[in-house]
Amino acid sequence: MFCIVLSKFKRIIFLVLLLSTLFYLIETLDAKYPVKEAETFLYLPSGTFLRGAALGYDEMLGDLLWIKAVGYFGGHAETDRNYTWLSHLLDVVTTLDPLYQYPYEFGGIVLVAEAGEVDNSIALLKKGMENVSKDDPRYWYFPFFLAYNYMYHKNDYLTAAHYLEQATKFPKSPSYLPRLVARLYANADFPEAAVDFLQEMIKSTKNQAFKNRLTERLDQVVHRANKKRLKQGLDAFYLKFQRYPASIGQLVATGFLPRMPVDPRGGTYYISRESWTIENTMPEEDLTVHIKKKEGPRTKDLPLPMRISEEN
Repeated sequence: MFCIVLSKFKRIIFLVLLLSTLFYLIETLDAKYPVKEAETFLYLPSGTFLRGAALGYDEMLGDLLWIKAVGYFGGHAETDRNYTWLSHLLDVVTTLDPLYQYPYEFGGIVLVAEAGEVDNSIALLKKGMENVSKDDPRYWYFPFFLAYNYMYHKNDYLTAAHYLEQATKFPKSPSYLPRLVARLYANADFPEAAVDFLQEMIKSTKNQAFKNRLTERLDQVVHRANKKRLKQGLDAFYLKFQRYPASIGQLVATGFLPRMPVDPRGGTYYISRESWTIENTMPEEDLTVHIKKKEGPRTKDLPLPMRISEEN
């Protein structure tokens, strides 16, 4: 029994010495080279190494480094806005304490908004999705912020729609997300996915007003999908005969369309003789996602939860 107690005591002493040495090194270098504070984290080992060295006290070490990370960010936010080692710090923190939600959320916003590190932000958010419990009330933030990064910074609307669709499955997510998902799929020229998604959302919601709004959006997206199929049939007809068909009915008769598409909004499709494009007797709603980009976005511009506005 005494040997067991002694063994635990040695482990605690070793951990205290490890933490003391680590933070003494950081604080000493901070004091000696205050202008180049970021460089002091060059000596911080990886989270994987520290997990082995912390002797089971990973979360405690992670909490201490999380405090250090927040202080590091705050100090540079007020001075040079140079966050060279912030990504490394957050990776170490989330490796030592992978179930803690907020460092992922904090890093997902700050790394892209302040440091301009889009890929590091995406990597940290994906790490959060893998580790944090889906029962966490703020779990939906991870796919939400990922969708924002892919839409705003990478112009990848299909991937953005994929992540935003995941965010809508959590009860705490905003009610406007489903309509934005449909817009993203439409922008990615993938309206078929938006149709399936909206139909499922209409089935699952009990709020009649919300159901009506989703149904209106579904009609718009079905119309967009119809136009896409019609254009494909028109192009295929021209490729084979080197001329355009006289009507949409001719596309059906020659097998380039399985049936005459029906516009759920009440309009009628036709082929314009002036431009030889697919037109409709009813104007369509603009489903484009409008993003106003600013130079050098600051953290204050992105409150929690970050809002992606849509024009209705």
